[in-house]
Amino acid sequence: MRMIANLTEFLHNPVAQTIVGAALVLIFMTALVFAALLGRQRRSLKQLQGISSSLSHLQESFVRTNLNLESVANKLQNLESQYAEFSENYELSKVELARLAEAMGGESQLTKAIDLARGGASSEEITLATGLGEEEASAIVKFHGSPKR
Repeated sequence: MRMIANLTEFLHNPVAQTIVGAALVLIFMTALVFAALLGRQRRSLKQLQGISSSLSHLQESFVRTNLNLESVANKLQNLESQYAEFSENYELSKVELARLAEAMGGESQLTKAIDLARGGASSEEITLATGLGEEEASAIVKFHGSPKR
């Protein structure tokens, strides 16, 4: 009981009342500061979670883009190899076409030379008209020329 009496006496003392009031004000202000800090911390945590989610989506987009680029690179590589194959086939076709044209041209010159020889042309005339060599023209005149009378 004595303790309660001492506490009551202490609380009736104006200096003690000032000290207790100041302590209560300080405790209340500290609680307000902690509450404000806790609110800010929660807002910061929500912002951090939003940023983390955005970074996660960005990473997924980056991975998809990277996979798409790899796919495009593979397709481009296939196209390049096909182009090389087509180029090679084109060059081979050009060579074959030139060879065929040369063979056809040579045959037509031979046909022309034979016709000239049958018409009575000399080997010199056949050489000038067809561009064949003198020996070829002579052989054509010999085998296809009109018989001498």
